[in-house]
Amino acid sequence: MKNNSKRILTLALFGLGLSGFFGLAKTAATYADEKPAEKPKVQIQISPVKNTVYLKGGDVSDFTFNVSNIGTDPFDFKVYATPYSVSNEKYELNFSKESSRTQITRWTTFEDASGKYVSDVTYSVQPNETKVVKYRVTVPQDVPAGGQYAVIFAEAIPKDDLNSTGIKTVSRVGLTLYGKTEGETREEAKISKYHLDGFRVSGNIRTSATVENTGNTDFRATVSMKVEKLFGGSIFEDTKGFDVLPDTTRDVDLEWKDSPAFGIYRITSTISAGGKEEKSTKIVLIVPIFVLIILFMLLTTAVVWFIIVLRKRRAQKSKLII
Repeated sequence: MKNNSKRILTLALFGLGLSGFFGLAKTAATYADEKPAEKPKVQIQISPVKNTVYLKGGDVSDFTFNVSNIGTDPFDFKVYATPYSVSNEKYELNFSKESSRTQITRWTTFEDASGKYVSDVTYSVQPNETKVVKYRVTVPQDVPAGGQYAVIFAEAIPKDDLNSTGIKTVSRVGLTLYGKTEGETREEAKISKYHLDGFRVSGNIRTSATVENTGNTDFRATVSMKVEKLFGGSIFEDTKGFDVLPDTTRDVDLEWKDSPAFGIYRITSTISAGGKEEKSTKIVLIVPIFVLIILFMLLTTAVVWFIIVLRKRRAQKSKLII
């Protein structure tokens, strides 16, 4: 019996060794067969991605941006401007809705091959080539006070309308245009729904709020969080910024990711927007769920034990009375 057991154990170990060898061989072959990722045929890049311009009635200002072909094939691309606005507190972008804050879209034109400035223009670019695009912002005399917002898109025009799946693909990149007009500008905000997590059993610690821009120009709201040990010593600190357009409301938040599974910390969060600030400091307890389950079981056991002891004592007292 002992010899048979040894033979079975030896065969099992030998089998495991073979499977491990072939597994490694297969993995090596897989890596050997892998090819480096191929560059896409059409890939477009734009820089910079943001421009802040100061608008004065009657002014004409010229600017440039770069469009690069980082793909493998030459292509044509079209340049044009669209409104830049957002929908709801989640800040879903909208490039078609016009408002009094997107008039700069109509003031923006682009230089064509003849040197004229037109509403949209098409250029050609070779692989690894960068095209400098000139654009102009012509401000009317009666420009409204406050902010103006648009996006300049560079959209690649594929040679074939459809790909192999029969679906038309569009590759485009954008530059966000932030216009600030002269005159009375007001950076005003309302901060509501301010929250900082306290007790947590799982997940990341989060602070959040809703910021409403009640002024007439955009501003940058910031959310910061500082985490310290209970008896001193910072272990996490971060700040995150959010652009908030006038007449809009935006949800802002910041998370302490990869937080420890257990601990007690002093956490301070600060939210600043439009000259206003909300600040809160809490002692935050992070406890794993299994610890709570164990504590609940211990508490239940203690309660049951207490009830049993209490009943025994009452039974003994009743016997003594009899």
